[in-house]
Amino acid sequence: MRATLPAIDRGRSDPGSTGTLQTIRIPVSGMTCAACQSRVQGTLQKQEGVAVASVNLMMKSATVTYNPAAVSPNRLVAAIRETGYGAELASPDQTAFEEQEARDRGQEEEFKQLRRKAIVSAIAGVVAMIISMPLMTAGEHGTDGVAADPFMRWLMDALTPGLRAVAPWLYSIPGPVISYMLLAVTLGVMLWAGRHFYTRAWAAFRHHSADMNTLVAIGTGAAFFYSVLATLFPGFFLRRGLAPDVYYEAVVLIIALILTGNAFEARAKKRTSAALRALVHLQPKTARVLRGAEEIDVPVEAVATGDTVVVRPGERVPVDGAVSSGESAVDESMLTGESLPVSKRPGDRVIGGTINRTGAFRFAATTIGADSVLAQIVRLMRDAQGSRAPIQRLADRISGFFVPIVLSIAIVTFVVWFVAAETAPAVRAFAAAVAVLIIACPCA
Repeated sequence: MRATLPAIDRGRSDPGSTGTLQTIRIPVSGMTCAACQSRVQGTLQKQEGVAVASVNLMMKSATVTYNPAAVSPNRLVAAIRETGYGAELASPDQTAFEEQEARDRGQEEEFKQLRRKAIVSAIAGVVAMIISMPLMTAGEHGTDGVAADPFMRWLMDALTPGLRAVAPWLYSIPGPVISYMLLAVTLGVMLWAGRHFYTRAWAAFRHHSADMNTLVAIGTGAAFFYSVLATLFPGFFLRRGLAPDVYYEAVVLIIALILTGNAFEARAKKRTSAALRALVHLQPKTARVLRGAEEIDVPVEAVATGDTVVVRPGERVPVDGAVSSGESAVDESMLTGESLPVSKRPGDRVIGGTINRTGAFRFAATTIGADSVLAQIVRLMRDAQGSRAPIQRLADRISGFFVPIVLSIAIVTFVVWFVAAETAPAVRAFAAAVAVLIIACPCA
């Protein structure tokens, strides 16, 4: 993702410095939860010369007010990268329209990718659950123990007769073969659909922090390695009177559920930006410009201040300007909310994005690009969405302790179950601890 340098506020000065404060917006990639947001914001706030730093998880951007005499934009980007997240400065002449279009493309791609992974993972999870049913049957495939989980015993007793009738061949497959099949499926899902959980958790660990990805990675990782141990060394469990139960289907289904939550979140972000997208689409892609005696269509980005632009009935005004010839009535409801068209004569101002209703006219372009009225409206709405309510400061403080507290509760849960459980204490303690880690994840 790339950063944008929009309009810079030079009207504020820092009493403690000799220069004025400037504002920069830096898109940040890799944030997935409030803990990520809090860490990035705290890091920026600690930088010398930074007056205010606000990070918005939904917009995936950081808005920083800083003293350019004390810190540079490149240093701010480097500070974000040092926390394990991505950020990169882009061309300072990128307009609000271009930035919003890039964000829309990124959100659409993110949603499609998460949806595809969630669907494939859910299908794989259901298949894995069905295939693993023979492994849950007491005494099957050389195992003498019983399922330690009461719910799993009930589920096994309820579904086994029907599954035997529908797919009797499934129960003729050796248990070790089924376990290795499930191992391959689970490993594939983890490496493809859930890979980002583990890479981001590792990045957070390297930077001495933890986030929601840490909870997912530890929970599913522990279940996976426990299952691998049961697959490779079943005798270790049998000698202790336990069935070498595997939890491959649980790992796959947990990843599928969390990806589904992420997909719903990505769709919500798309809908939240609908108003900004509607504003961006108000600007025409081309403008009819007078070159000598000829009218030619050029990209709206190619219109320069002073160019004579021709607008016909029913067309949108491409850029801001002042009418030089002709008369018409222009629908300015996108700006004022007034449904009645406004009469325009030579010398009157026209706004880019408004609709010409009746006559044709020509006007001289005055403000274009980031200085146009429509671009400023887009920028103001974007900044409003990126602003933070005072209550969010409390949420930031809580999120900084949330993950460590959850990890501590999971450890205590494991210890309590290990001591209190009468049968299969290790298995039950492990299952309870993993449940704490997964349930604590908002996406789950």
